[in-house]
Amino acid sequence: MAADADDVVRRPLRCELSNYTLLDAAGTLHSVPARWRDLTAGVEELPGGIVVALEAMTAALDRAGGDGTDLTSLVAGPYRTLVERCDTAGAGSPFLESFDEHAPIADALETCEELLSASARLVAREVASPMAGVLAHLNVSDGGVPKRALDTARIDASGVVGDAQRARQHHGRPSQALSIWSTERIEALQSEGHPVTPGAAGENLTVSDLDWGRVRPGVRLVIGSDPERAVVAEVTWWAEPCRTIAGCFSDRRYSRIGESKHPGWSRAYAAVLRGGEVRAGDRVAVRV
Repeated sequence: MAADADDVVRRPLRCELSNYTLLDAAGTLHSVPARWRDLTAGVEELPGGIVVALEAMTAALDRAGGDGTDLTSLVAGPYRTLVERCDTAGAGSPFLESFDEHAPIADALETCEELLSASARLVAREVASPMAGVLAHLNVSDGGVPKRALDTARIDASGVVGDAQRARQHHGRPSQALSIWSTERIEALQSEGHPVTPGAAGENLTVSDLDWGRVRPGVRLVIGSDPERAVVAEVTWWAEPCRTIAGCFSDRRYSRIGESKHPGWSRAYAAVLRGGEVRAGDRVAVRV
C-alpha cells in the first residue's frame, strides 16, 4: 500500500548522491550561503536547533577543504575542487564516478543538503501556517522561456518529465527540481503594466489561492486530492531572477521579482520528495 501524503510530509529530506552530476554538486555547494540566508530571512528568533545545524555544516565544509569561518568562504574550496573535476571529467558526469560516497566532499554535500532542509523545516514550523490552493497551470519547455502549458504531467525527482533547462549551471539541481510561482503575483505585475503571463518567467507550476507572502523555504506542498498518490515537494529556496526573463517586464527590470529587493514576490524552487502525476486544477496544500 502506498504511503499516505502525511507520512511523506513527515519524512526528512535525504540527499541521494546517485542523483547528482558533478555540476549539480558544484552548484549545490555554491548555493549554500544563499539558501541559509533565505531560510533565516525575516525571522527574529531562530529555533535552537539551527545553531547546531550551522555548526555541523561548518565542520563538514572544513573537512572538505573549506577555509574560513563563514559559509561563503567555507564553500569556496570544495566548490573549486568540483569545478576542476567538471573540467576534467565533464560537468554532466555522475558525482559518484569521481568521488567515493564516504569522501569528505560527499559528506559535505549530504550534510549541507539535509541540514538546510531540516533547518528550513524548523523555521517554517515556527512562522508558517497551513493553507490550500489550486494548481492553476503546468508549464514546460525544451529549454528557455516562455514555457508552454500542459493539462497533465508527471513529476519525478528531477522535476516535470519532459521539461529542460537551457543553462544547467544555474538550474535543474535536485533542490531546484521544480520552480513554482503565484497566479496572484503574476496578475499584480500585469496590473503594473508588465507583460508577464503564466510560464513566461520559467515556473513549472503556477499556483492560485495561496497567500504567496506566507510561502517560505521549509514548507511542503501536497499536490493532488488522493493522499496515496499526491506529489509532495519541499520549498527549498528562492529563484534568483536573471536577464532571460527581462521580456516579462515593461522596463526589463527583472529584479522586480528578486527576493532581496522585493520579499514575497520571487519564484520558489522545490525538491521532490514523492513524484506522481498532476493535472491543472489539482488541490495544493501547504503543510508545515
